[in-house]
Amino acid sequence: MLLEIAEIEVRPGAEEAFSAAMREVGLEQLSACEGVVSIRFGRGVENPSKFTFNVVWTSMEAHDSARKLDSFGRFRAAFGDLGVGGTMSHYVMDEAIPGQAA
Repeated sequence: MLLEIAEIEVRPGAEEAFSAAMREVGLEQLSACEGVVSIRFGRGVENPSKFTFNVVWTSMEAHDSARKLDSFGRFRAAFGDLGVGGTMSHYVMDEAIPGQAA
């Protein structure tokens, strides 16, 4: 499994539009990508203009392949020019510890 942690900073004043775009279109399109196991989406507390996506993929190959899918394109199009920057990191995940929440 692969954990992708992406942070996207949006234009000041566009936070609600970004959040709505993700709830209405973006997250559904991202979850439709082959290889997506789960998604967590959140908004920054200290910096409300920063949002995070924690996406578990079956593999890095699945993640790379998803970038070519129409649904991934629709995910990115959902927030269009609202984003002004961001970072992305990937982590190979060990198996879950029995009895612990995933």
